[in-house]
Amino acid sequence: MLLFETDLEPDQTPLSWYTRMKIAVGAARGIEYLHCKISPSVIYRDLKSANILLDKEFSVKLSDFGLAKVGPVGNRTHVSTRVMGTYGYCAPEYAMSGRLTIKSDIYSFGVVLLELISGRKAIDLSKPNGEQYLVAWVSKINNCNQIKPELNLSFNLTVFFFSFSR
Repeated sequence: MLLFETDLEPDQTPLSWYTRMKIAVGAARGIEYLHCKISPSVIYRDLKSANILLDKEFSVKLSDFGLAKVGPVGNRTHVSTRVMGTYGYCAPEYAMSGRLTIKSDIYSFGVVLLELISGRKAIDLSKPNGEQYLVAWVSKINNCNQIKPELNLSFNLTVFFFSFSR
């Protein structure tokens, strides 16, 4: 997938906005299926761009369920477990507490969505200090056009970050 700007050859173009959003919707539907359509629910625990497989039409298939856990059942709100996942995609509250909820996957989806919007990796140590960790970098931005100026994004970053904090 030619999502990340650093992976492009000079003669290649990045994915179109339409294709990026098609991938985002496909990943969201996969997570929705795991969380809402099957019983008991499944917490994926390793949603990241590398685990999103694409066919030639950019249809999404989630892969690598090795870290997946059966979600909380009954009146339980979380599953207590050893913290697993990929750094840069792992929800901070899960990393600090070991309490796994479906919100952990939602945080990871948010990171993937930021990658799709920005064309940057979750962690890129070749970037200058302050820009190496995608979520931290984006949280410091006041104007969404700083993320990817050529997209002319026109959504309110305050609302976007509020959704991340839930």
